[in-house]
Amino acid sequence: MGAAGAGVGGLLGTSIFSRAAAQRDATVVIGDGHLTLTGTSDYATETDTGALTLSFTDDQGAENGGGVPINSTYEFGDVFRVDNDGAREVEVTATVAVDSDATESFSLYVGDDTDRTIEGSTDGDHNVVAPGEGFAVGVAIETGDERADDRTVVIELAAMATEGGSTGDGGGTTGGRIPTLVADSAASLLNADGDRLTDESVAAVWAENAATNTDSDGNGDAVDYGDDRIPLVAADTTTNAVGFGAMFVEDTDDYTKWDYGSEEFVLNVWDATVGDATDGTATVLWDEGHGQFYDLANFGEFEGYAESHGYDVRATADLEGDLPDADAAVITSPSESFSDSETQALEDFLADGGGLFLHDQADYNDFDETATLDDLADALDLAFRFNDDQVEDEFNNDGEVFVPTTGAFNDAEFDYFGDREDRGLGLDPNSTYVTEIESVTDGDTVDVVLNDREESIRMLGIDTPETSDNSRFERVQEWEGIEDIDYLGSEGDAASSYAAGELDGETVEIFFDENEPARDVFDRVLAYIRYDCSGDGNRDTVYNKQAIEDGYSRTYDSGLARHDEFLAAETAARDAGRQVWRKSDPANSSEIRDRDVEELFLPVGSSVVSTSGAVSDDRVPVYAELTAEQNGDDTYEGILADIPTVALDEGSGVAVFGSPLIDESYEPGEGSGYNADQYENFVFLTNVIDALADDNSPSDDVLIDGGHGQFAAGYALSAEDAAYYLRYLEGQGGIEFQGINDVAANLDAADARALVVTAPAEAYTDAELDALASFRDDGGAVVLMNSGAPLPAARKNLNAVAEALGTDLRANDDIVADKVNNDNGDERVPTTSNFDESFDLYSAYS
Repeated sequence: MGAAGAGVGGLLGTSIFSRAAAQRDATVVIGDGHLTLTGTSDYATETDTGALTLSFTDDQGAENGGGVPINSTYEFGDVFRVDNDGAREVEVTATVAVDSDATESFSLYVGDDTDRTIEGSTDGDHNVVAPGEGFAVGVAIETGDERADDRTVVIELAAMATEGGSTGDGGGTTGGRIPTLVADSAASLLNADGDRLTDESVAAVWAENAATNTDSDGNGDAVDYGDDRIPLVAADTTTNAVGFGAMFVEDTDDYTKWDYGSEEFVLNVWDATVGDATDGTATVLWDEGHGQFYDLANFGEFEGYAESHGYDVRATADLEGDLPDADAAVITSPSESFSDSETQALEDFLADGGGLFLHDQADYNDFDETATLDDLADALDLAFRFNDDQVEDEFNNDGEVFVPTTGAFNDAEFDYFGDREDRGLGLDPNSTYVTEIESVTDGDTVDVVLNDREESIRMLGIDTPETSDNSRFERVQEWEGIEDIDYLGSEGDAASSYAAGELDGETVEIFFDENEPARDVFDRVLAYIRYDCSGDGNRDTVYNKQAIEDGYSRTYDSGLARHDEFLAAETAARDAGRQVWRKSDPANSSEIRDRDVEELFLPVGSSVVSTSGAVSDDRVPVYAELTAEQNGDDTYEGILADIPTVALDEGSGVAVFGSPLIDESYEPGEGSGYNADQYENFVFLTNVIDALADDNSPSDDVLIDGGHGQFAAGYALSAEDAAYYLRYLEGQGGIEFQGINDVAANLDAADARALVVTAPAEAYTDAELDALASFRDDGGAVVLMNSGAPLPAARKNLNAVAEALGTDLRANDDIVADKVNNDNGDERVPTTSNFDESFDLYSAYS
């Protein structure tokens, strides 16, 4: 571990000997958080690279002069030190793993207090460390009665933000992580030499793996990132300057930043760069003196947000003259150059501790704003430069490829990503607001006034039908067992009348969900509404759930904490035939797409591997075509001619798919331009489920996990993202397809034969993994779906599920592309009929 920051690496032990001279290699890995390791004893030595080596050998004075003997316990106090370099209070824990056949154990403890261990077990002590503080660590080694050669020991230190941890102003962060960012017309960052920026001590945010960069103005001066990660934000902590490849927080009607955490992120960067603004004295200048298109008036919402957190944000046309009274300055894509005296003033300002925030954007028309910023960055000798390009992402975006979204944060190096207590433009998700309903828009949307601002409230977790005037926007596929669009329109009118009768003019309580953002992509507030339903004077009824119970709404399959509770209410309403569900008849739904499997399409697919390498042919029913290629670090080149895209482990009841092949965004009915209805993906998946599930499973129903960040991730699916598969299953005799969010609590009791899990942004807990294993052991099938686009952490989380279920199959870290066989001319949506016909998976289901 280097002395200046956190990251992977750290402590490499090379010479731990027993009396029989068996070697032990110990590796300490630093997990999340800004931790620094320092050697404080003869047992710990810093290397030339800043790493740390532990050695317990004869010449370092083990008690009996014989190293660490067998059948003994040795304690080495104050071996090294752990310090918190971050800006948040953290809990430091340790996990120690020794070879499975080991007869000895290793443990860490604080200082020389052997009773205060720091292993991260349920009965271990969690050690809280404030910013700038730390503690000494001792090492205890208990040997067994066997000599062991080449013993491998892995020790992981992790720092998790405490609930009270904060950054910058007193409001601070909640200890969680902000959601994804959105960047309209984004450009990338370069290194100081104008080449690809690969230094992780400088790059703070990257685009997602699926992103590409292009020469947007066509003048040939953009640096192509190829297969390297594309940085969108960079920071030079030595000069106190941060470069942004986009504006991030401009006012806009075209998309919303607030749902993605952009305002929190930028304010966190200000806090980390400028320091504490709680006394209201931190002044940030907004430069308007260099021909900028974006002046402060274009950032009105963020300006108010920043000022509510102790910042005084001021526009200036005289940056040089106003700098002496400021704490930081913002410069957005300047079209006019800085004079020598202005540049010198900025250099002096940074030297005195001021902060500088430089915002670039994609240079469509060669206006030279990027070159102007680069000239300034060069004069100030910053560690980054700006690229004359445009970053695009077909799969992670807010409606347009040039509005990429990303959650690829370098939180090992930068303290920019804490989820603030007031995320959502001034709304505190931990607070309840009392207000009156100003008007009712429809069954799930009302208008209120919050914090002196008129807000549209989109009620969480529910979806009433569109009214008859808007029925052209309705998706009939979402309504279980209902196919009549005109009927749904009339039920939408009924839901609007119901909402007006329940809520219009009422005093209500507005509160939020712990798993959901405060705003949606239309800038509406996402909330629950509690009201007085019975007229007894008590506001004790949650309208969101009441509308479902009374049959006016279905459950919206998001990451909602109360999702499973709401779904149970919907099931009861459907079973009782209340209101909209009077015409619900899943068992008699029209059959769609049930035909023999001739061709599949694999949107944004990857390959499938095993823990030992290639998957054997007898486990692979589907390969990519021979024209397909792999992009990425882990390829089959030289191993197999065909690329496996689906593999089965029938003994473990698990299938691994390289693609989320039921993603409805490829449906022509969604205006995608793709032709999902021309392929037999639904039939094939359902046949795979039948092949893996026990014939004695309680029902044919299929579940899909939506409780691990899948709904908000462009590379993953919740039930809300696969409504057409729901319609297919209904047509097969009324098979239900439902979302489940609380796996640990509800999976074992679920009446289903299969669970689909797409790449989870959030890791499964041990209790959830146990529930999955129990479900599988009871005969349920588990289908794991990777993608070629997820964050590495999501793929890792998916593979952790595979490991917990005892299968050796894994999702690979690659993208399968095919320039010849694909849909809609998109090589990243390959098609294939390269099947192993020995599998009984290709006949029509019914």
